[in-house]
Amino acid sequence: MPTLLLAVVLATAGLSAATPAPVRQSGDWHAALLASFDDVWQTVHDTYYDPAFGGVDWDAVRAELRPDVEHAASAAAARQVIASMIARLGQSHFVILPSAASANRSGPPGDDTLPGEASVPVEVRIVDNTALITAIDGDAFVTRAGLEPGQLLVDIDGHDTAALIAAAVGADPRARAFDAWRRVYRALHGQTGSIATLGVRSVDGRRSTVPFARVIETGQALTLGNLPTLHVRVSTHEDVTPAHKHVGVIGFNLWMTPINQAVDDAIERYRHDDGLVIDLRGNPGGLATMITGVAGHLLTEPVLLATSHMRGATLQYIANPRVVTPDGRTVEPFAGPVAVLVDELTGSTSECFAASLQSIGRVRVFGRPTMGQALAAVTKRLADGDVFMYALGDFVTSTGRRIEGDGVTPDVVVPLSAAALAAGHDPTLDAALAWVDGARR
Repeated sequence: MPTLLLAVVLATAGLSAATPAPVRQSGDWHAALLASFDDVWQTVHDTYYDPAFGGVDWDAVRAELRPDVEHAASAAAARQVIASMIARLGQSHFVILPSAASANRSGPPGDDTLPGEASVPVEVRIVDNTALITAIDGDAFVTRAGLEPGQLLVDIDGHDTAALIAAAVGADPRARAFDAWRRVYRALHGQTGSIATLGVRSVDGRRSTVPFARVIETGQALTLGNLPTLHVRVSTHEDVTPAHKHVGVIGFNLWMTPINQAVDDAIERYRHDDGLVIDLRGNPGGLATMITGVAGHLLTEPVLLATSHMRGATLQYIANPRVVTPDGRTVEPFAGPVAVLVDELTGSTSECFAASLQSIGRVRVFGRPTMGQALAAVTKRLADGDVFMYALGDFVTSTGRRIEGDGVTPDVVVPLSAAALAAGHDPTLDAALAWVDGARR
């Protein structure tokens, strides 16, 4: 049963440390990669949810590309052939994650692997071909060190971020914007304790240079199958609307089981508030079936949220109303207005959750259009040690909306503003709080 909906923002080799695998002898890479090519082709042939492969002649693709692997001059060239094969499908959740044995960790900021597992704890978004710091992760010491929301990240260790962004590639503007973000994200990474020299410019034009020691990401470390180590975080707080109503704000960075208790506790804590905000900005997805439990906090009936169509099977996502607390008390699911916050790095399970509840009118969505990467996927280890993530099913809401490719369009689009961020404001959250004032339970 496929339960993984994890956007390429997390799964691609460019955004995660290499997965561990035994180091092979240098002389057998050719046979191993040829076996991997065959395995990838056969897996897609047997499991792809669309028997017509979206109009792609899958047999012809194999006949065309297999000789390129047979005659590849290097392991890297052979891997590129495999990557180009799955790219023919034009769908998300088809990706090769390199093993530790194959990863090149010393390349330039635009290559396909991270140079280390540590990073500068800031969140960055690409706006008008610039890298904008939108949030600080973790402790306030980052702000005291000279990094603040609203600053433009001008260079990283001497690498001009404008050049990194200009080098981005992709089939459409959204894909190119994601690749630009990936390049900046990679440049922020390095070995634990290594010093990143960051050039920043504030909204008033002042330039400064900030040295900062890279640190390991905060959160509960979790391993899931063949995926790299994930760090799971939940944040909660109560906010106040312009009309002084109380709103519980719940945010988490991944749909993984460690969030369950914290989210349940937060719902209980804010059960009698005037509204809820669920912040999924930057959340690339996770375990798909978890949406039924979280949606159950907001619905009194077992409503059909969405359907995943697979080869010869169908999986329905049905809300599981949460009418009894873990300690046995009977409760009513939250009946007040609910806002969901999204952005260009909201993917997969997060998109499915937002779209499903938006479709039935249970939530109002604020922010910016999402990634459009929403397929049910699993992973497998290949002969050369790499990991293949592949999609088994699509995702369609109960009202017939297909999220793959299109993503979620917010009900209220809120552009990023460097000036607002620098002034300590969160325009997307502010818009959601203002909406709660006029919404009814």
